[in-house]
Amino acid sequence: MDDSTSVRKVLERLLSTRGLSVTTSETAEQGLEAIHRNAPHLVIADVVMPGMSGFELCQKLKSNQATQGVPVILISGIINDGVIAQARQAGAFDVVSKPFTPDDLFPKIERALKASYAAPSPPAEVPEAPQPPLPPQASEPLDRLQEELKPFLDKPEVESALIIGPGGQLRAWAGQPVEEPDLLATYLHTLLSIAGVLGERYQLTAVQTMTLEYPGKTLLLSRINPRFTLVLALRGTGGTGVVRYLVLKGMPQLRAALDQTTSA
Repeated sequence: MDDSTSVRKVLERLLSTRGLSVTTSETAEQGLEAIHRNAPHLVIADVVMPGMSGFELCQKLKSNQATQGVPVILISGIINDGVIAQARQAGAFDVVSKPFTPDDLFPKIERALKASYAAPSPPAEVPEAPQPPLPPQASEPLDRLQEELKPFLDKPEVESALIIGPGGQLRAWAGQPVEEPDLLATYLHTLLSIAGVLGERYQLTAVQTMTLEYPGKTLLLSRINPRFTLVLALRGTGGTGVVRYLVLKGMPQLRAALDQTTSA
């Protein structure tokens, strides 16, 4: 729950990458109506909203027997001793500073969901939500996709090639080892999702490519189709023009390979 459309969209996309089902509301009052229709396993709410505040919302949920076991994470642009004390008094599970990063948010969400799943005797009307699915391990890429990635490695600039699927799952990988490839895939998928929110805000079309430059390293992201993304890890920060041409040339084969593997 947040009166900011952009914050709601970013939160929805971030949580959806972890396989969570998300319902958003512009106000606490609308959120309460949604909760009474279908009780959730977690509530995330801004502290300052038109009408009812996040603190008041939390107190209402904790005073209702049907929702008192639902953990509430509050979002606040100001975090100090007073805000933390008021959040605890209202019964909040935790507080997250705004603006937030996935590293700020996800550990607290995971702890809150574990507490929700472990809560004894949940109300009958609260359906048991499935645990977020784990991404496939990088050691299990599909053979056809892995073969299609190898031509990219013929260029000396390219160290590694990855394909990221729906939800930020690592679908295939080839080349030099990448530290925590599943986590890298999740972060890159999140960046694309946030860039998509930015595009929608300014009435732009979907993001097709993205380049991230670091000292001595470049990550080149290219959409294969609306569900899959090619990621190339390059040495240095120059020479991306040749690699972009190689990506453009190899896209038909990648799309064909994905069509075959996803339809199997």
